Amino acid sequence: MGDIHVNTAETVSADSRPGKKRKIVIITIIVTLLIGILCFAGYEVNKIIEHKKWIEHMTEVVDVPVIYEGIWVDDIHLGGMSIEEAKSVLAERTRESLEEIKFELIHNDKRWTITYKDIGAYIDWDKKIDQAYQIAREGELEERYNRIKEIEANGVRLKTSLFYNMNLVRNTLESIAREISYDPVDADIKFFPNRENKFEITEEKSGLTLDVDSLFNELAEKMKNREYGELALSPDEVLPKVTKAQLQKATHRIAVFSTSVATSTADRKHNVRLALSKINGYRLDPGEVFSFNETVGPRTAKTGFRSAPVIMPDKSLQDDYGGGVCQSSSTVYNAALRADLEIVERYHHSFPIAYVPIGLDATVSYGGADLKFRNNKDLPIFIRTYSVGDNVYVEIYGEKFPNNGEISCSSTVKSVVPAPAPKRILDKNGKYVREPGGQYEYVKSRNGYRVTSYKTYYENGKKIWTKVIANDYYRPIQGIIYYRPAEKAE
Repeated sequence: MGDIHVNTAETVSADSRPGKKRKIVIITIIVTLLIGILCFAGYEVNKIIEHKKWIEHMTEVVDVPVIYEGIWVDDIHLGGMSIEEAKSVLAERTRESLEEIKFELIHNDKRWTITYKDIGAYIDWDKKIDQAYQIAREGELEERYNRIKEIEANGVRLKTSLFYNMNLVRNTLESIAREISYDPVDADIKFFPNRENKFEITEEKSGLTLDVDSLFNELAEKMKNREYGELALSPDEVLPKVTKAQLQKATHRIAVFSTSVATSTADRKHNVRLALSKINGYRLDPGEVFSFNETVGPRTAKTGFRSAPVIMPDKSLQDDYGGGVCQSSSTVYNAALRADLEIVERYHHSFPIAYVPIGLDATVSYGGADLKFRNNKDLPIFIRTYSVGDNVYVEIYGEKFPNNGEISCSSTVKSVVPAPAPKRILDKNGKYVREPGGQYEYVKSRNGYRVTSYKTYYENGKKIWTKVIANDYYRPIQGIIYYRPAEKAE
């Protein structure tokens, strides 16, 4: 039995050992887990603490009332500056930059200054400061922080812009141009027909003109390239249209024509000479038209004309003021033809007259028929009139023809139209015929003529050309005779 007791005790002791081990393992695991939990918890706490510190650090970096480091405007570092500090620095630098904008326009001893104020120039520095301050101030904290660090490492540079309006100086440039520019002065010529030295010629003078558009473009280009400083103005020379050398060519006598007043009455001679005297010294510039009626004016007693025979509309000859003036116009006409001037207006008489060849006359009537010719040359022409004895002369001065050129005029009668028999009118009241059996030729019967006039141009005596001047038709005139029959014998 004793053995049996002993064996039972050994069995119980053997069974209790594995349970104890399990307890130890479980406890170990639990302790390990607790230690792990405690370690993890400590790590998380440290992590939270570190994160909080990092947030605080980023916040300190981000939330500052100054421009971040590494930010530049032009060549000025604004990092660490407040907006007011940055404005103070850039305002001064901008003022210095704007004051560099200055152009000195120079011509001889005159100067004109154009500054930045004249073109409304300004620099957008205040806008760039605001832009600089706003950099990295939007977005999440860490995003802003990283951007700030990137800026510190690499930098950000902003450029200001210069704004201006060049059109503001255009009026100034035009004013300068008016001050510099002046018109050229043409050479001038004066004609003294009664002097031995008939011409006086003044020298020409060149003018100056400043091309405002060219100056404006040049100034704008210099402004664009910031090439400030002095600019010498270069106005262009303006040459006169007429020079003394040119006018000297207009001093040659290129035509002369004369008619005789030997058979005229004293009053008629007076009228011819008076009309021509009003033309003496006349200047006709290129393109201008000479009018005989405008130049001589009305033919009245008040203007100095006398009564002398005039061809009336009914073809009779009767005394009237200005009789004989047509001889003056015909003399001028022939001189104009020989000067090769352009005839604008001309009329022939009712019948051929004695003082010029048929077809080469020019009748005038104030308020009616006129003699007009145009100066078709490049230089002025001048008219001189005078009389010697019973001859009156018209000379024309201008640029001479080449190679001793000259013009002669002629006419040819193409046909003759016989005059009709005169008309006989009984003078019942004795207005023209007082004695019975007498008669009075009131209008003379005249043949009609078809005439062609010519002018021929010669150089060194050789004919160069012939041109028709006019084809005239002098209509036949039926005479008028007033009569009274003879008394019958008782």
